[in-house]
Amino acid sequence: MKVNLNRVALAVCAGLLAVAPLPALAAETAPLTLSTYEGAAPSARREDAGQIEPFGDRRAYLGVSASDKWLAQARIGGLLLNLRLFTPEGKGINFEEKLGPASTGGKDICLYMRQNNTEGGMLLQLDQKAVDVLERVNITQIVVVDYEYYIQNIYQVADLAALREALALAEAEQLCVSGEEDPVSVVSADGVRRIINW
Repeated sequence: MKVNLNRVALAVCAGLLAVAPLPALAAETAPLTLSTYEGAAPSARREDAGQIEPFGDRRAYLGVSASDKWLAQARIGGLLLNLRLFTPEGKGINFEEKLGPASTGGKDICLYMRQNNTEGGMLLQLDQKAVDVLERVNITQIVVVDYEYYIQNIYQVADLAALREALALAEAEQLCVSGEEDPVSVVSADGVRRIINW
């Protein structure tokens, strides 16, 4: 029996693509610019809100693990999540992560995301699965810091979940937020961004 290696290779590649998580394939998203939304644009400069301690080697907290590598998407408890950082122009930003105590105390966990630059106005983008996993492992807070460990934004996971619910987003649609004064947007599964007018 002859085996056509090209067909076998094609079948293997197709099988791998079928089981590979789609979020791992996306490196860019639609830009958020003045042409997208004429009323506002994300802040181009960072606004420091204090500085945190460098991450160090220990990245896990209360039995939940985080990666010690530079990532394009969050990896919590070994799971890749569609939780990412983007520039307003839509370019994916690598970051490293650490888990620690949340400001609310108790067994609440904070996810720190350290971006690989010192710019402000980064967009936090996440889908429903990411919200579900964060809630399941008791991550209640996300703090985005720049490369020099200056705090850029703090998000409450409960607020992000409530916002997704209020907007009646589909599971694969990604909520995208930045500073308090910046517009909220939604990115569809095929990468099309729409601005939410309140």
